[in-house]
Amino acid sequence: MSAKIKIITVIYVFIIAGIVVLADVKSTQYLLRFSGGIPYFDKIAHFLLMGGFSFLVNLLLSARSVSVWKLRYLLGSIIVLTVVTIEEFSQMFIGGRSFDVGDLVADYAGIMIFGEFARLIYRRYFEKKPETRM
Repeated sequence: MSAKIKIITVIYVFIIAGIVVLADVKSTQYLLRFSGGIPYFDKIAHFLLMGGFSFLVNLLLSARSVSVWKLRYLLGSIIVLTVVTIEEFSQMFIGGRSFDVGDLVADYAGIMIFGEFARLIYRRYFEKKPETRM
């Protein structure tokens, strides 16, 4: 996969980590309150941020899939789903944060939809096609 995708993914991970830190540290939580007046902003943000994360990780892993209980899943989506689930549940132990199943549902929806989009993009633009002879 392209070095550009790797760089973009690393930058994206740092952006998400920064947002998580701002949300976790009580003295900086006010920086994220601008969204309070926008209906469903929190859920839309979860969907888009984790979806984007899934998209990039799946492209980085060449849309590789693995079998789990006879079903095929994108490896990148499984990795992102695991990280996101741990992060959301960890909020139960952080003062000023709270676990929200709605956030997790929005995360999962973004991970799955954007993961499949990454698979489509990879197959269409990056996968090596066999040469045809005439």
